[in-house]
Amino acid sequence: MKAPVDNSIDKPLVPDGARSSRRRRWLWRFILASLIFLIVFEVMLRTVLGLGHPLLYQFDADCGYLPKPNQHLRRFFCINDINQFGMRSPSIQPRKPKDEFRIFFLGDSVLFGTTHVDQSKICTSILQRELPGQLHRPVEVLNASAGGWAVPNEVGYLHSRGTFNADLVVMVLNTYDIVQPFNDLIPGEVVELPTRNPPTAIGEVWSRYVKPRLFHVTTADRGSSEPVVPDQKAAAASTLEWLEKARQQCEASGARFAIIYTPVVGADFHPLPALLPLRNQLGDWAQSKDVPILDMTEEDSKHPGKEVFFDIVHLNPLGQEVMARAVEQWSLVKGYGRS
Repeated sequence: MKAPVDNSIDKPLVPDGARSSRRRRWLWRFILASLIFLIVFEVMLRTVLGLGHPLLYQFDADCGYLPKPNQHLRRFFCINDINQFGMRSPSIQPRKPKDEFRIFFLGDSVLFGTTHVDQSKICTSILQRELPGQLHRPVEVLNASAGGWAVPNEVGYLHSRGTFNADLVVMVLNTYDIVQPFNDLIPGEVVELPTRNPPTAIGEVWSRYVKPRLFHVTTADRGSSEPVVPDQKAAAASTLEWLEKARQQCEASGARFAIIYTPVVGADFHPLPALLPLRNQLGDWAQSKDVPILDMTEEDSKHPGKEVFFDIVHLNPLGQEVMARAVEQWSLVKGYGRS
């Protein structure tokens, strides 16, 4: 019987130093590949999705905060332009040209349209394009709005900046706005209100989108959820006092004051009956002050399901168009036309 043959002498021996050198080379290749991947990923996020350059905000003593003036950015394939007055509108002259009809809209993220709706598809941009032909005169539409603004924030902007010589001032309110107090969130301390660009687009993906979902952190602005107030009736009364201040200022400057009401809907995308008393309280005040209200409840209800809403508050592009069409047919606006 033959003894087993030991062939170990035929196998090349790999010194420990060579093994260590191989591991180092593999490690450096892995690090280099990872760096290349991160760089390519960063560039893709910036150039394709516009991440790393969010809409920036600044503190304001009168209205709490507002978008920083003179911004132009492209996020998720949508253009967002902010003019010299922090409005989501083209640049304007403080005093309107002669014979121009100027509408000044004030609101929160519903009017702003969110950064996920292209500038050309928000209600005020549609009106800017179409009203001149319908009214047969020059028209300029201003949009002063910010996510999370309450009525006191909007009136603060109006008091500090004036009516911009507008003929018509329109506040866009959703149901929650009727009881929402002044929003004193400090820009920079809230992920939705950055004051400066993040160091990297990847970092923004983590802090703004991934981390809140992993740790169940709510990032919605205050205007997108029901305010927690001890007495809704008293809170609504306070809001009506702010609206009265706005009405008086507008009328003193020669502008008509009006309201567009857009409902908060439930999970089934139908108006919430429990919030109807707030709408009625607003309607009673407006009737007593001869303030026109354009109620979007009926128009929105013609489009079932998710056709007009992103969520229970915010209008998608179709919802913005539906609101613009309703404004175009509003007798108040049509009354400014020329034959």
